[in-house]
Parts: sequence; C-alpha cells; structure tokens
Amino acid sequence: MKLFIFAWHPTPRMQGNTSAVKADNQKNNTMNYPYGKAAFFILLMALVTGTAHFAVSFRRQVEKPDLVMAIFAPNHEEAYRAVLGEFEEQHGVKVQLQLVSQRALQSRLQSALLTGADVPDLVELLEGTIGFFARGPLEDVGFVDLTDRLHAEGIYDRMVPSRFSLWSSRGRIFALPNDVHPVTLAYRRDLIEELGIDVDQIETWDDFVAMGRSVVQDLTGDGNFDRYALDTPLGGIAVIRILLLQRGGQLFDEQGGVAFDTELTADTIAWYVRQTTGPDRIGYDAGWGQSLAKAMNDGLVLFYFCPDWRTKQFEMDVPNLKGKLGLMPLPAWEPGGRRTSTWGGTGLAITKASERQELAWELAKFLYLNEEELSARFRATNIISPLKDSWSAPVLDEERAFYGGQAIGRLLADLAPQTPPTYISPYSNLAQNKLAEVYLGAVAYYNRHGEAGLKEHIRKELTAQADYVRRVIDRNVFLQTDEGGAQ
Repeated sequence: MKLFIFAWHPTPRMQGNTSAVKADNQKNNTMNYPYGKAAFFILLMALVTGTAHFAVSFRRQVEKPDLVMAIFAPNHEEAYRAVLGEFEEQHGVKVQLQLVSQRALQSRLQSALLTGADVPDLVELLEGTIGFFARGPLEDVGFVDLTDRLHAEGIYDRMVPSRFSLWSSRGRIFALPNDVHPVTLAYRRDLIEELGIDVDQIETWDDFVAMGRSVVQDLTGDGNFDRYALDTPLGGIAVIRILLLQRGGQLFDEQGGVAFDTELTADTIAWYVRQTTGPDRIGYDAGWGQSLAKAMNDGLVLFYFCPDWRTKQFEMDVPNLKGKLGLMPLPAWEPGGRRTSTWGGTGLAITKASERQELAWELAKFLYLNEEELSARFRATNIISPLKDSWSAPVLDEERAFYGGQAIGRLLADLAPQTPPTYISPYSNLAQNKLAEVYLGAVAYYNRHGEAGLKEHIRKELTAQADYVRRVIDRNVFLQTDEGGAQ
C-alpha cells in the first residue's frame, strides 16, 4: 500500500495577518487543502479503505487455517459451513472449505500427492475415484488407511458394511462413507391410480414387465407409442449396473479380479435389451434435465430409477408434480429377493501429507457421525446416512407433501441395509465402457436377429471384453506385485 504525505505551508498573506487566517478558517470550516475538498475526501477514503484491505490481508496471512478440506458438491459446502463453527469452537481451530471441481480432485490431486505439493488435509471423493488413487502398491496410496481406526473405535459396526466397499482396495479402507443411496422406483402416482394399478402387488421384475406391457400405448392413434412404463437410458450402463448389483453381480471381485463375464451378467443384459428395443419394449430413454422434466410432466414415462439423491432432484426440477409422485421398492428378481440396489456415493479421505491427521479424523467424525446434523442434512437433501444410529430420527418419519404424504425417509432407511457392495478397481471405468459396448452390440444383434442366439452372442462378447480388461490389468506391474499376482 502506498502512503502519500502532503506538506502544508501558510501563504505570505496568512503569515502576515493571523486574524485573516482565522477568518478564512472559520469561513471554509475546514483546512485549505491545495487540490480542493473533493480530492481531499477521495484521498481520505482511499487511505481508510487501503488500510482496511491491508489489515484484512495481513490477518488472513496470519490466521492460516489449521485444516483445509476440499469438496466438489455445492450442497455439501452449504451444509458443512452451517456446522463448522461449532467444531472450530470446540477445538479452538480454523477450518477452511475449498469447493473445487471433481475433475481437479481426481487429476490434480493425484499429481500433487505424487510430487509432494501442498494438498488439503481432507478430501471428499466421488464413487469410483478410490481406484484411480490406488493404481499402484498400497503403500503408495496418498490417503490414510482408516481400516484399523474404524474397527478399533467401533465405527465399522455402526455403519452399513457394504458402503465401505466403495472406498476399499485390496481389503483396506481409505475413506469414510457419506451415504447409502438405496435405489427405488419413483412413479407418477396420479396416473398409476387412474390406470387401476396397485404397486404393492408388483413384487418381481416379471410382475413389472407384465404390468409394463399393459400400459405401453398409442394414446393418439398416430401409430407411435405415447406412454412407456420405465425410463431406460439407451447408453444402458448406469441401469445395467444397478440391476446387476441388485442380483449380486459385480464388475470386479473383492480382490480386484475381473468378474463380469458371467451367466448372470449375460442374462441381465439380455433382459435390458428386451425392455429397450423391439416390439415388446416397455422402456423409453427420457434423458436428463429439461427432456426428463418434460417426459415426467407429460406422463410419457411412468416409472424412474430413483436413488435417494434423485428424490430431491425431482423436487427441484418438476415442482409442479407436487403430490403426484410416489416411491416404491425395486421389484425383486425372485420372490423374497433384494428390493433395492445402489447408485453413486461420496466418501471422505485424509491425505497422508496432512500434518494434523488426528484433528482431521475428529473433523471427519464430526461431519459424518453427528446424528443431530445428519437429521438436518436429510431434511435438506433426502440422502440416507450409512450410520445406522441415525435411522431412528423422527425426521425420517415426516410425511412429504411432494410425494403425496409418503414418509420417504422411512422407506429409504428400511431399504438401506439391503444395499449391495460395489467393488472398485483402478480399471472400473474401462470395465464399464466395455460392458456398454457389449450392451450396444446386443441391441444391434437383437434388431437384426431377434431372440434367436441372443444370449450366446452376449456371452461371447462378454468373454472377449473381460479378457481384454484382464490383459490391460496384467500390464500393471505394480498392481500385480502388490496383489501377489492374484489378478
């Protein structure tokens, strides 16, 4: 900051006539600033604001935060800022939140961890990214291994055990899970009731398909269907994974071995192909954003795959459907089977580079295990915590007007223990891409040949793509050595 000093000298007239000086001063009611009153006040404001800016900047430099936490979700930032003051007061520390893009968290953070550059103390990660950071030996993973802490403090047993699979590599846990994300079906309650359909009678996917074929209709008589039963994205991979997980299938096994070239996977893909193409299809790709909102408003599609986080998204995107939507468990694949799956996830990791790992661990527990704050967070986001103790909170029994007075929190909490594990590998993205190729190839085959030979075609392609992923994994010498050649 620059300081300007102005020297003021009395004029000869003033030196010779003191009374005149006093008269002039009284007349002007201020000192005679050489450049005028306006310039004087501008200078005064500049000095005040400049000094304040310097003081604030200096204070920020002096008050270096004790912990830095990087997150990628704006709604998480809002929730955490509301409670961080309590943690800071309890521990006499300062916590800084940094909202950054998910891409930066994955690519730039890994580079910073490898080069020894400054990194946050805590980082919230998106589902699948732990595999990206665990491509080499376990000792080279840049996050603190939380496995022993979780068991020693009894936290592991207090949470849904399947959720730790998202944040594990070769049996070691590197992040604390934030959510469960049980999947339901959201449906147009008003239209379903008009059609005389009782969703409580839909217990299996066979029941659902039979119902679906009865509601797919050409309502205008123009030869095109105007109503479909199920939202089925043509890319396929997101829903195929949901269905495969529900059935107990996986892309990889718990040790990281390729596991998607199975009869179960082939049968799941064949089922999805039949629902998305051909004369007996019940599904339609409603898309995302505005196209999805229009499809919902128009009643083009009646049922939608809906994890807990999407229930809040629907509230924001289609507010005019208030009271017209409902939630139901996923149909099971066999009577008495699992009625849910899972879609997505977030976890909190502590970097090895942090100089205050114990304080970071206390913050992680404060944000993820505080039952009172978890209740407030559920009311704001509809996201179910993996902490089982939090499921007895009254907020979960609140009736939601948007969903026709349904207590969706209780439904989601009841489904949460059934959510399947999701095993992650550094090659999860590659495997998903290959699975999508198999599905798209199966759609093309079905359009040309129909049902004849469909399953055999899918099995052959699954074997070829799985073998390709295995060959890519075999090139990772570090991963092979770390796993003792298990893959």
